[in-house]
Amino acid sequence: MMTPLADMIPRRRSVRKYTGEAVSGSDLETIQSFCANATPLFPEIQVQAKIVQKEQVRFYLPWKTPQLLAIFSENKPGFLENVGFIFQQVDLFLQSMGLGSCWLGLGKLRDVGVDVEGMEFVILMAFGHTNEPLRGDISQFQRKSPQEIADIPDRRLEPARLAPSSTNSQPWYFTHEGDKIHVYQNEAGLLRHKMLGKMNQIDIGIALAQLYAANPNSFRFQQTDGPALKNHRYCGTITL
Repeated sequence: MMTPLADMIPRRRSVRKYTGEAVSGSDLETIQSFCANATPLFPEIQVQAKIVQKEQVRFYLPWKTPQLLAIFSENKPGFLENVGFIFQQVDLFLQSMGLGSCWLGLGKLRDVGVDVEGMEFVILMAFGHTNEPLRGDISQFQRKSPQEIADIPDRRLEPARLAPSSTNSQPWYFTHEGDKIHVYQNEAGLLRHKMLGKMNQIDIGIALAQLYAANPNSFRFQQTDGPALKNHRYCGTITL
């Protein structure tokens, strides 16, 4: 039986068209509560999300969403993957509420009063009312094939294959060792890595979040000394 978050995986889209209608106060409270209670990848890393108004941020896209999530984190090893993991759950939750949402990698905070002591600003997520429909089925996704993201075909990895990523770069790669699946970030290409390195670390967390949403009771993550893989960075090992 699929969970409400898992139900959204084959239907979600990155929404860029908003009506401009503000989300109600009760819905904002529900969203804030979900953010505070989403499952982390690294529980020892503190994160916080603040709902901010469009006037408090700087981004150069003509989107009409009046509010966004500003995401903050302690700067510790794994914090970018942790942000991706937590807030992709939020992304799926927002869309399960009938709202649109989209990661916004180019946005900056305008209002210094939004800062969180002891944490650094990481990224924005736009959300709001939209007339854009959800996807009808997975044929509407433009993604790599199963053979391109793993050493062997594995249907269990489909939620990760469908995950959103910066410029649709899809930097994840999986290898199998018994019942373990090793997770890697593609770092091929110096220019690409320089441009997308930080965002692709968040993307890895996003892909892992979708695997977690599809397998909430069996998903396990750990970091060991994973096998080396040329042009790839070992991120961790999962069991599903």
